Amino acid sequence: MQTTLRIDDQLYREAKAEAAREGITLTRFLENALRLKLHKKQRPAPGKPHPFPVYIPEKPMNLTPEEIKRIDQEEQLRHDLKKLGVEREDA
Repeated sequence: MQTTLRIDDQLYREAKAEAAREGITLTRFLENALRLKLHKKQRPAPGKPHPFPVYIPEKPMNLTPEEIKRIDQEEQLRHDLKKLGVEREDA
């Protein structure tokens, strides 16, 4: 389906830039964002623990806070997309 939307200029630029960073089209980015938002409403009430991945390296990892944040965001995106049954184009 094709439609016309009115979107705040700054929000549009941010979304377009993030889509480019992810290597997907703006359309795909917006579809994924809508799926995540709609799915969020359908989730059961909080209380069920989320299984966070645990990393136990043989030797300490020297990661900066920015690297840890990037890894965390990638893991969260993979988790969210997997729950939605959506595959990343760059995977």
